[in-house]
Amino acid sequence: MLTKKNVISSILSLGLGFFLIWLILRFTNVDVEEVVNTFYSLNPLYAGLAITALIVHTFLSAYKWGLVTQKLTPESKQPLKFYFFYTTLGSLTMQFMPQYLGMVMVQNLALRVHKVSSISKGFLLVVYDQFFNFLIPFLLFPAAILFVLKYISLSVAVWMWIATIIAVHFAINRWHRRLITFVIKALTWVKKLKPGKAKAANQPAVETEKDSVLGKDFTLYLYWISVVRYIVWIVRGIFIAIAGGFKIKLWAVAFVSPIVQLAMLLSFTPANLGLMEFSWIGLLRLFDVPDAMAVQFSLMQRFLYIVAVVIVLAVFAVVALVERFALFTPKENQ
Repeated sequence: MLTKKNVISSILSLGLGFFLIWLILRFTNVDVEEVVNTFYSLNPLYAGLAITALIVHTFLSAYKWGLVTQKLTPESKQPLKFYFFYTTLGSLTMQFMPQYLGMVMVQNLALRVHKVSSISKGFLLVVYDQFFNFLIPFLLFPAAILFVLKYISLSVAVWMWIATIIAVHFAINRWHRRLITFVIKALTWVKKLKPGKAKAANQPAVETEKDSVLGKDFTLYLYWISVVRYIVWIVRGIFIAIAGGFKIKLWAVAFVSPIVQLAMLLSFTPANLGLMEFSWIGLLRLFDVPDAMAVQFSLMQRFLYIVAVVIVLAVFAVVALVERFALFTPKENQ
């Protein structure tokens, strides 16, 4: 729930993020006007493809969240647009407050307001869904960090990525019930640690049928959706690099992405504002990318992300407005 403490924390973290951005611009000699000019000079085709990829990424996030929710609460079903809207709203909110308050709070609040699930189940399914969001970059991290630090070649790094993804598929296929049971127990344990929460009474029961969240087929399906979702995320970064004409090797964008995204786990600012830019500067410096270019590239990622979610929310607003006026449209007598 959004409390006074959370509001103060969000304002302070947002202020810290803007301060870090100011420091970055100051010490890399990049003017705000230069960043704005870069935004307006983006190649419209590739910028459009990047925005499209971001919208697809958000849609896949919503689809995955909907799958988990409907498996845990089959008695309460919502259309896909419900999950798409609140995922997009959470993505926008996350740009201005810490991720837990931005994405997780919006998703959990949506489920509670629309009475899709209980409080305890709402927490479980939201965090369970978020777990899969970080699973793929976590799996890709070892090869990525070895490649970025030049301990392995590009071909070996790509082979390690492919081998890891396939190996995890077989691991889930063989030990899916143990793995997911462990995840759910860990999330429930985290829930119990929160002050003022009931212990065993509120622990949600999880069904173990074949088509439940513990089912092999469903777990594998969720896993591969997460893989595709992350591939789309990497592709969007490549499109942004091309759109801005940044002289950044495309595989550098691909292998730096999971390292930067895992930093979100330790985010102290909204959407890692400032810290993400610092990460891109330091990591791309290993690929001989100038700091100024790395700053502009990272800021373009943030700007286009906001543009993408605003476009989706604007479409929802237009559709809602049209449907509202349609209620007052007189029907012709037949």
